[in-house]
Amino acid sequence: MIKRVRPANYIQLLSEAVNSARLSQFWSARLGNQPIASLADFNNLPFTPVEEYRGQTFDSVLADVDGIEWIPGMWLGQSPDRVPVAEGPSEANLRVELMADAIRPALSERLSISSALVIVPAKRRHFGAEVCAVLVRMGVQAHLLIDEATDRLEYLIQAFDPEVVVELSEAIDTKILPETVTGVVTAGRGVPSEDSRRVDLCVQSELGVLGVASRSRGYEMNHHRFHFEESPSGTLAVTPYFSRVQPLIRLDTGMPASVLH
Repeated sequence: MIKRVRPANYIQLLSEAVNSARLSQFWSARLGNQPIASLADFNNLPFTPVEEYRGQTFDSVLADVDGIEWIPGMWLGQSPDRVPVAEGPSEANLRVELMADAIRPALSERLSISSALVIVPAKRRHFGAEVCAVLVRMGVQAHLLIDEATDRLEYLIQAFDPEVVVELSEAIDTKILPETVTGVVTAGRGVPSEDSRRVDLCVQSELGVLGVASRSRGYEMNHHRFHFEESPSGTLAVTPYFSRVQPLIRLDTGMPASVLH
């Protein structure tokens, strides 16, 4: 379940996150040595634009190399325009948990086993495969469909006859989905209307699923797992409470902070 209330010990968690980050070369140079005993202490730390963070070397942002168990993404996370994401067991489990909680509202409670079709462009196929894996763990039969190089998308959607569609592609018009589809999951499309079958995920590459919106209620952000702020430029800044292998401190995502309201 998405939890909208921050932990009672959030100052302690922020302090632990900062102390972990200081073990890395990049963050130690930015954060200094001031203890974090209050929110005011934390607020004295600088915001870090996500593009600046993505320009760093992988080794400079790691705080616990021995704790790495998994580097998600293509070719072990290698990308020409961003730093790989490294995780330990607890961080990987948390990422899966957050994804499952966000997707769950799109699953019909009347169905003991649902079938799902995850539709993605080729460049997002690894994220799509991750979504499929989460659905399978939830007891849902999931299939991955790449939307490119085919003019048979509508036919294939009808052929798979899914009950749930995770639509991470701009190429799909949800109007072509069959009536048998009881739930639609999108990402970054905005708050769904009251009568929509759709839920929309607030997702950021370095952080994962931050929140979910459904039925005109706005985004329910997971304040129990993340510390959210609005940067001076009106964008969303995030600090994960429980990240220790590759901590992120006041990361300015560049996303509109309006998702908090």
